[in-house]
Amino acid sequence: MRLAKSHIDIGLFTNDIERQRAFWSETVGLRFDHRLDFGTGMFQYRYDAHGSVVKVNHYPTALPARRLSGIAALTIARAAGSVWEGRDPDGDRVRLVPSGTEGVFGIGITLASPNPLLMLEFYVEVMEFEKVAPLTARCGDTLLFFEPGPATDNDPHSFIGGPAFRYLTIQIFDADAACNEIVARGGRLGSAPVNFFQIARYGFVLDPDGNWIEMSARASLTGILPPEPA
Repeated sequence: MRLAKSHIDIGLFTNDIERQRAFWSETVGLRFDHRLDFGTGMFQYRYDAHGSVVKVNHYPTALPARRLSGIAALTIARAAGSVWEGRDPDGDRVRLVPSGTEGVFGIGITLASPNPLLMLEFYVEVMEFEKVAPLTARCGDTLLFFEPGPATDNDPHSFIGGPAFRYLTIQIFDADAACNEIVARGGRLGSAPVNFFQIARYGFVLDPDGNWIEMSARASLTGILPPEPA
């Protein structure tokens, strides 16, 4: 997979934007980059974590009841200090660790699954991540940790499955080609690629547990504007 950025992003949805903003800025200490207007009443607050983006999506109306996501935790490296563990206002697990802990120099994302070995195989064989340990894979400089956990309750029709961590984003150069290639290797298409104005072209694929993975070709990273609709 040809990456346009060597860091995975992670997205969450919330109705509690003020507490979420305080958590990521003040408790976690991430730098707020900018707010993105989707033109639908939803805004995305983007926080920088060593080049990865924590995308805090403020949903304009009440979210569905919380579904169990396989995206179980986010680990963020920091220059100094002891390990800190807590939860964001919607209940997501977040850890801050000294840089290099468990190999994390940027961020690490924990995926819980009834079959972590199957998940590891998917991310290595289908997503073309690098296996770096028995239950760990790497994409760019982001680590994915796989651990045993309950079956997810992801919405098969929408990545907006309630509050909390809901999707990962991988920045590539061609969203259509990336989605087609993943499906050809045995993945599932969640949503066919579309344009987001002239900012990006993106689509979604699903892992074996139904977690949503955004394949995004962002023009500011690729230097290529999304194609005009046919």
